[in-house]
This record gives sequence, structure tokens and C-alpha cells, in this order.
Amino acid sequence: MSQDTGNVTVRMPLKIQKKLDQIASDADRSRNWLINEAIGQYLDVFDWQEKRIRERLKKADKGGVWQSKADVRAIIESFK
Repeated sequence: MSQDTGNVTVRMPLKIQKKLDQIASDADRSRNWLINEAIGQYLDVFDWQEKRIRERLKKADKGGVWQSKADVRAIIESFK
């Protein structure tokens, strides 16, 4: 089964390209494979975040509970 593909040109700093090439070599994969994996994972995370945000906005529109600015700051500080 063939897969539809297209070409995309990306410019990146040489430092990043060298690191990418080293990782691809260590993993015995092509640079192309590694870039596709990274972009795929990024898109999965983006979709997950977007879905959660939309769910939370719907919940908020239905009278969800809001946290005060001070409460949010306290929660953030607790992770430091």
C-alpha cells in the first residue's frame, strides 16, 4: 500500500542539524524518518491539548468553577 507524500523544505541551524543527524545515526534511522516522527508527535500533543482546552471552555461556559489569581499562583509556587 503506497502512502501519499509531499516535500517540505526546512531551514535549521547547523547545530540542530548535526544533533539530528547524530540521533538518526545512533537510532539507525534516516533524518527524514526522525523528522517525521518528531512532527507526528508534536501534532499528536497539539491535538490533545486543543481537545482538552475546548472541553474545558465548554465546561466553563456551563458554569464551571473558576480559580482566583491568588489560588493559581499558589498552585504554581507549590511546584517550585
